[in-house]
Formats: sequence, structure tokens, C-alpha cells
Amino acid sequence: MINVSIYIQPIENGIFERLDLFDDEKISITSSIQNINDISKIFTDFSQSFTVPASKKNNRILKNWWENSIDNGFDARKRKNSYIELDTINFKNGKLQLEKSSFKEGICDSYTLTFFGNLISLKDTFNGLLLKDLNTGEFDFSYSEASVRTKVTTQTTDNVKFPLISSLNAWTYAGISTVDGTINAMELFPALRLRKVLELIENKFNITFEGYFIDTDSRFLNAYLLLKNAEVFTIKYQPIYINYQTKVGTANYIDFNLATDEMTFIANPTIQKRTVTINITNSVANVPFTLYCYKDSSVVSSVKLISMEFSQNVLLFEKFGGDEDLSKYSFKIAYEGNSSFTSNAILETTQSGIGATSMTITQILPITPPATINIASYMPDQKIEDFFSGVLKMFNLTCYSEQENVYKIEQLESYYFNGNKVDLSKYIRTDKLDIDRNKLYNKINFQFEKSENLISSNYLSNNRISYGDLMAEFENDGSSYEVKLPFENILFSGVAPNLSLGYLLKTDLKAYIPKPIILYDYGTLQSCPQFYFNGISTTTYNAFGGETFIGGNTYSINFGSEQSPMTNNLIANSLYTQYYQAYLDNVFNQKARLIKLSAVLPISILTTLKLNDSIIIRDKRYIINTMTFDLTNGETSLELLTDFRELSLTIPVSSNYSSLHYSSLHYST
Repeated sequence: MINVSIYIQPIENGIFERLDLFDDEKISITSSIQNINDISKIFTDFSQSFTVPASKKNNRILKNWWENSIDNGFDARKRKNSYIELDTINFKNGKLQLEKSSFKEGICDSYTLTFFGNLISLKDTFNGLLLKDLNTGEFDFSYSEASVRTKVTTQTTDNVKFPLISSLNAWTYAGISTVDGTINAMELFPALRLRKVLELIENKFNITFEGYFIDTDSRFLNAYLLLKNAEVFTIKYQPIYINYQTKVGTANYIDFNLATDEMTFIANPTIQKRTVTINITNSVANVPFTLYCYKDSSVVSSVKLISMEFSQNVLLFEKFGGDEDLSKYSFKIAYEGNSSFTSNAILETTQSGIGATSMTITQILPITPPATINIASYMPDQKIEDFFSGVLKMFNLTCYSEQENVYKIEQLESYYFNGNKVDLSKYIRTDKLDIDRNKLYNKINFQFEKSENLISSNYLSNNRISYGDLMAEFENDGSSYEVKLPFENILFSGVAPNLSLGYLLKTDLKAYIPKPIILYDYGTLQSCPQFYFNGISTTTYNAFGGETFIGGNTYSINFGSEQSPMTNNLIANSLYTQYYQAYLDNVFNQKARLIKLSAVLPISILTTLKLNDSIIIRDKRYIINTMTFDLTNGETSLELLTDFRELSLTIPVSSNYSSLHYSSLHYST
């Protein structure tokens, strides 16, 4: 019998406490990182729900949760940090969720809990926030046509670049080769390196992503996210604090710190409502601007206006009730043009039995915002969790966590390659063994979001499949399966030798707002026939599109093998062949089997076995599809997939990344 210990941290940053357990309660943990039944999802550890007794100790830790009249009781709305020990050896770190309490004869008898691996908490961490909620300050820069020209026409390793993608004009080489048809900087939207978007997420939520592929491999580092959330480009300057210098009056239970420009609330149950009304006077009319109210580092309200020749009042913030709120609120303003402004604000509290009390804060000196472009204001309208899962799916990456707030991201085949070989032959129970055929598909559709791009639309009409998509067909009985990315993919136009341009125009030549787009920076400055940019001729530019050139090889960001618009060469190194083919080739091998068996594992293996370990049973090698541990007795149920892959490595000089070579898989486009 194994001694199982479960620890919970009931209060954030508090101490971990050990829960009392029932002597006969079965606790099992199921683990899977890639499941052949759903190859597009990343899995994590989870348990069947289990119960713990309503002992005196557990009632104290869980604060008699069933009684909702207790103030500052146990908060079951949030999962709590937890870890499991087996015979005092750490087994799993994760989160515990309190599901319910059960009564017998009017007395609380037990609590039901569920254990989740750390990865499940990542979605909770993202909390439905959008890409535009990220703080891009470190990448904001002083915008000018000259700065855009430098990013377009010279060799640069910038994290922010401007791909030659038009939302205004259907460029032709005949047009842009003359000064009258020059490409204008204001036609272009910026793009931010994909790895830097992940860094912004790390900074926002105080987490860490690490992994060789995302930190070192040029196939990832050369990818950029196009920042476009409007039909046409307008200058959107960085939000700045409205700097107030004086305050008059008192708003009960509201404090405003003039030194930090931050507002805080003091709790009081008699408060009915708190409001903030901003008054703005601009020096220039007809300039779009937005007022923001921030709660700590997140926007909680905003109002968009057009400047007028007189002062404008706007209710920017409204909060009902007098609950405790230790957050710091601040007010910012962002312009889409040049203006200076002055402001005052009325902070008001409405209190039961007292009525309204107010404070007026005033900005005395006019402020002219700096001409610093705000990258966040161009972010696509997409949830962070959808963006993150889309990136994992695009490159078939696995994400797992072995410690709180640290997430390892690896390409699936590299993850498997780095596992250990573990021989379980002598622990296998021989009384029961099932050998199943694998879950089979006769086709797998790898798809992007449908594009309205005029060239992509024409490609679909001519080929009956969208540009960049792939229908992988297999000689199997079975159903079809879809792997779909939350990104749009556009076909560029090769208008001249080595000159490739993009259009975010529909077939009627009207601009549109695309789904988020991930592009490749070609990686080297391209020489091309002369064209004009901002009225000045150039014969070099930083090429963007669906391909990147690394160490003598071209890699595509398409699933299918597509022809390069820039070189007219067929690019075989696609997302499918690079990141999916090896796994699927093994799954659909004629000799592949799904082996279901059980084993009684010792603590030394239970606490060290990883999902990327190669399992050896007698003379055969397997990868783990799923494994379920019964923690109380060490019995482990295993679903194992036969492994026929050739794990030989070659290392391209340019990226120092392990490129895996496998036998080919037949597919059609």
C-alpha cells in the first residue's frame, strides 16, 4: 500500500496544508500529452473526482465551505495550488478544485475534490483577455515615414517590421516602378515577431515559456503576427497618463495620489456608487482620441471621441457598491493625430444616508503626447487563449508544466526524442491484455480560416481547396478529421522577380479586416527590380509571406506544398511535413497497434515516468497514449502506441535545431 499525501494552499501565497484522506478512497490520475483520438489538442494530468472526509482538520482548511454565511470563507471559485506525494516523494504539482460537500443525517460528511495538472490553469490565467490587453510598451516606437522606410528597405533584426501588404491599392509592378505609384508608409500595418508576442503574454501574467524550439529555432523565430484590426491604417499614439496637479474637495472613501496619478478605494458598506467624470479640452479639433480607465495594468473602461473646439465631458468609470478593492485605478488618453490638451475630473461617491460627495482633480499645464505609436492598439481582435492554442496547433507543439508558472513548449517529435527508455517488462500483469487497432481516419483536413483576399479567393476557385490548406488522405477505413487554425492565410503576388507583395483587399478591391495572420519573414534582405517607396526608389526590401529561408533550405508556413510567389519553386518543407507527418506516419503504419495493459509499478518508476518516455516491453518499443495511475496501490493502466519511428537527428547549421527524418507519408492536395 502506498502512502498518498495531498497538500493544498487554501490562501494564495499561504502555507500548504496536508488534507486528511479516507483510508479506502481510490485516487487515480490520468495523463496524456498527445492522444491519437484527438491529435489537435494538448492534454494534461487530471483525476477522477475523489472525496476527503469532513474531518476537523479538513473543515478548518476548507473553512466549513458548505456554510455560506461565513465571511472570508474558502473561495471555491478558484482552483488552489496543490501537490501530491507518494511515500513522501513528490509525484505531481497542480491545482485542486473543490466541487461539492455531502451531508449524512444533517452533518457534513465529505468534500469532493478534483486534481488538475498545471496546464489547465493556463486558460484560467488568461481569463478571457484579448491580445490588445497586452502591454506592448517596450516595442512602441516613434513613428514616421522615414522609420517605416528603414524597416522595409534595409537589413534589420527588428522585432517590429512592416510587411508589404496593402489595404488601399492593388499594387502592380508597372505602378510602383514609377514615383507616381509609390508605395506609401501609411498603407502598411506593422507586424510583431511571434516570440515577442509570447513574451508579452509572459510579462502580462508573470509566467515563463521556455523551450528550444521557441527560443532558438529560426522556423519559429522568423514568424511574425500581423497587427491589423482596421480596414485602413491610422496613427494611434501610445496612451499616456493624464497628469493631474491639484485636487479640491473630498469624495468619501476615494483617495487620489497626485504623485502617482492613481485612484484607490476604501471599503464601506454604505457606499452605493462611485463615478469618475473626465473633462477634456483639446487644442485641435477633429482628432480621434480615446480615454481609458485602467485597473492596475488592465483596461476596465474606455470611451472613444472626436476632439471638438470646446470642452467635452464623459462618464468614464462607474462602480456600484462599497466592497473592498485594493486595486490602483488610473486614467490615460491616446490620440490618432496631433493635439495638446488640458483636463479636470470629478470623482464622486454616492453614500446611503449622506448623498453625494465629490473631489475635483485638475491638470493645470497643457500636455502634448509624444509621437510614439502604440503597437497594442493594432493587435488583432482575438482572445489570448485562442491565439496561444492556435500557435501550439500550427507547429504541433506540446506544452506542459512541471513547476508553477513555468511552461515548457516543445515541438512534439523533439519532446519524444528527449524522453528516456524505460523497460516495464517485469512489472506487466499478464492476466489481461487488449490489442486494438488505432483510431483511424481516411482523411485529415488541415485548414486555416477562410480568406477573403482576392488572390486567395481566386486560388480557391481554381483548385477547390484554400491556399495553404491540405487534405491528407490515407488508405484506411474511418472518418475524416479536421485540424483548423484560428488564423487566416493569404497568397502573395510575385509582381516581379524576387518581389512579392500582399493584398488585404477583397475581389471588389475593398479593404477588409482579416482574421489574425501569421507570416514568415524571409530572413534575408532581398534584391529586386527598382520600385518606389515614399517617393524614393529602392532595389532592396525585407520580404514577407508564406516562406522563410534558413541554411540553404526554404520552409513554408502552409500545410500543403505550395509554389513560392517569389521564386516559383515548390516548397516541400511545409507545416505538415515538418511537424505532423512523423507522428501520423507512425499512427497509421500497417503494423501499428494500440496496446492496453496494466502494470504494478514501484514508487521509483511511478514518480519518474514521463509522457515522452519510450516504453520497452520485451523486444518492442512504444510511446504513451494515456496512462492512469491508481495512487493507492501503484496499479497503472497504460494505452501504448507501437513506435516505428527512426529517431535519427541531423542539425542544420543555421538554427542548431534537431531536424527529424522519417519515411514519407502519401497525401494529396
